Amino acid sequence: MTTYADLQAVPIKQIWQQLRALRSQKIGRAAKGDRQNTFNAALEQAEQLFTAGSTVGTATQPILLFYGLSQLGRAIAAASTELDNSEYRLSGHGISDQLNGAASQGLAQVPVRGGGKGAFPVVAKALKASPMSQELPLGDIWGLLPDAERFALPGDAGLQRLILEPEAPHIMRGSECARGRLYPLPVGLQVSVKDPSVGRDVIPGEEIEEEHQLLRKHLEPYPSLAGWRLPDPAGRIPYQRGSYGSETWLHVPTAFPKSAPESEKAALAGRATEYRGILSVYPKLDDSNLPAHPFLLWWAVLFTLSRLARYEPNVWLKLTSVSEDPSAVPIEYILNEAIKAVPELALSAILSVSAMNVS
Repeated sequence: MTTYADLQAVPIKQIWQQLRALRSQKIGRAAKGDRQNTFNAALEQAEQLFTAGSTVGTATQPILLFYGLSQLGRAIAAASTELDNSEYRLSGHGISDQLNGAASQGLAQVPVRGGGKGAFPVVAKALKASPMSQELPLGDIWGLLPDAERFALPGDAGLQRLILEPEAPHIMRGSECARGRLYPLPVGLQVSVKDPSVGRDVIPGEEIEEEHQLLRKHLEPYPSLAGWRLPDPAGRIPYQRGSYGSETWLHVPTAFPKSAPESEKAALAGRATEYRGILSVYPKLDDSNLPAHPFLLWWAVLFTLSRLARYEPNVWLKLTSVSEDPSAVPIEYILNEAIKAVPELALSAILSVSAMNVS
């Protein structure tokens, strides 16, 4: 099945060419000195590790891909204008897991947590994203990854990314709001129904208020949506039904405040993370009130998979056997997806943290 995201995908060879081109552009805080040297060396090592990772099987693939991602994290930190010269040098993983239950309880139940110091929380600071300081099951993190829905990990549940789609196809300036459409939202948010006896909408006020409360509560965990409003805050929510994957979900039009000179496209992009032409909105994962970032989600997943491959090879062998474990195909798929997704997300992150992105 080919998706819209697949059609929007930039060939991975071109992504690496763009990353290589950055090394001579002296971007952000990596413009000179030790930070520039760190940036260039990290990108070179990352490319070699990902290239090697694309040629091996699942027995060793997560090890190469995780260390490639880690080097991309070093490049992000070196270029970041948010991190000073005492912070950008990454030391230690800064993330932990507990692998002892992977065999008996399943991969999705492995607990993962960001640390108080080390590489992971420093890159999270650079990205202005959740450092994942509270323990989460791997399945919840996995389910937030781009395209992870195609082959879901057995046992993943709980968290969901939303898609923020611009409602206007053109770029508008001068207005004080940006209009978008949020989905997929659960059908349970829609309480009011059409009254067939009168042939028109007759919705009690208490049902309208209940819908509003349900929607507000559902969107609370998404910090980047702060300030959203409905086109008609006092009326019935104009939900539309649509399919997303194999299920039916709700879509809802929303509006967000913006400055008059800002384009709608820029205003919406500032509230989401773009990947393959799709704007995704992520929930918070701890009490920092910062949204998750897909690069850090990949970090958590590849860190755990690499540790299983290194330190629990017997468990890893079982988990990756397509005839023994239902997690095997999702693992194969997500590792192959990482080869394309992680460098593209890293490129976007580097441009963002170095203040080179222009909307």
